[in-house]
Amino acid sequence: MPPMTMTPLFRTMLQRRAMSIGARARSAVRNFEPHPFERYSTTEKAQKADWVKQVKRVGNVSVIYFPWMAAALGWPLLAEKLVPNL
Repeated sequence: MPPMTMTPLFRTMLQRRAMSIGARARSAVRNFEPHPFERYSTTEKAQKADWVKQVKRVGNVSVIYFPWMAAALGWPLLAEKLVPNL
């Protein structure tokens, strides 16, 4: 491992500019990693949507969701029918 004085981060932090320490730290961090939202090149094609996978996922979730919601929201009506004269 190189000594601490050789790392780009340490060199950037030691540069004498008319900037605050926070601005120097931000610029040092920016130099290490590209921005996560940078634009892709025009040579890369977007991935096609997998609609079969999406429909299957929504279908699997709705098999559980709708019966549970019917039970959670419909139990007062069911209790009213089962217990007469309340």
